[in-house]
Amino acid sequence: MKAHVLVAFLGYALLVTLKHLLKRGSSECSPAKVLKRLSELYSVDIVLPTIEGREIWLRRITKLDDEQQRILYQLQLQLPERLEPIQILKCSENSAIA
Repeated sequence: MKAHVLVAFLGYALLVTLKHLLKRGSSECSPAKVLKRLSELYSVDIVLPTIEGREIWLRRITKLDDEQQRILYQLQLQLPERLEPIQILKCSENSAIA
């Protein structure tokens, strides 16, 4: 019960904070629209095999459209140029070994 109340309060606090940040940035977008547009961003891991048998992992973010760039500018946020990739360990075919 306490955890549910805490999560609900944190969600509300984040929504109010986003609303104030949008107002400060003179944005006409609603918090719901901003969340929808920014939820369309994805990060992808590009895995490049080398001739030595190793793998090079690169993590990239999808390209922002004009509206997404404007939203981040109004919020005074900047996405990092590079993200650290999350390497997923391959599972063994034999679950008893894994």
